Amino acid sequence: MRAFCLLLVLVNALYFIWSQVIDVHVSSLDRVPIRVAAPPPRIVLAKEAQNGAQAGPAEDEEDDVPDVREVVPPQVEPLESSAPTPRSPPSAARADTLSCTSVGPFADLGQASQAQATLRSMGFQPRQRVEQGELWAGYWVSVRDFPSRDAAEAALKRINDNGITDVYLMPGSDPANVLSLGVFSDYQRAQRRAEEVRAIGLTPQISDRKRAGSVFWIDVDLKEPGQTIDTSLFQVGQSRILRLELRGCPQTG
Repeated sequence: MRAFCLLLVLVNALYFIWSQVIDVHVSSLDRVPIRVAAPPPRIVLAKEAQNGAQAGPAEDEEDDVPDVREVVPPQVEPLESSAPTPRSPPSAARADTLSCTSVGPFADLGQASQAQATLRSMGFQPRQRVEQGELWAGYWVSVRDFPSRDAAEAALKRINDNGITDVYLMPGSDPANVLSLGVFSDYQRAQRRAEEVRAIGLTPQISDRKRAGSVFWIDVDLKEPGQTIDTSLFQVGQSRILRLELRGCPQTG
């Protein structure tokens, strides 16, 4: 009997625990809503945001996509376009320069005729003409800047005493009181003479010597515009022609 009473007490205790703990009915108003963790906002490129704005964003993505502002580049004034300046047509003188050249100057008729024959053998039709001009005579060695004529004559005597006799005092020179030590066709010879005079305490100068007179030029019609002629072809043998140049033919008519 005692065991039966203990069994009933145990059953009642188990029922009380089940009814208070396990079988508990909670009202829907008293329940705490379960919060679902929201996913982190998706990184959206500016290009995707612009495309989405043009197509119309969905209602569930309005809060996730941040407001993207269109970047407007600063207004910069365009650079002034420098239009190329139209080139003027070549003048008649330029055309003559491209199609005809003059070779010279030649000191005498013999040199000019020899050069003309050389050009004719090359297939050209040269034309000879004469004009007044300057002709290069050589490298001139001189001593200048004497304060007086007496000082120049004293220097002349000193030069003669040192074995240099082909020296003279130029009359009516500008500047005055100039000692001429010779004109040389070869620069090394002129430099050697200058060293001899410098060794006795004077200060010589080397300059180009030119003379005025009649000079000969040869006009040549070129086979093609811009063609050049090698002037070394005319410097043959012992009678070399120095200081030749090429220039445009003079205008005619």
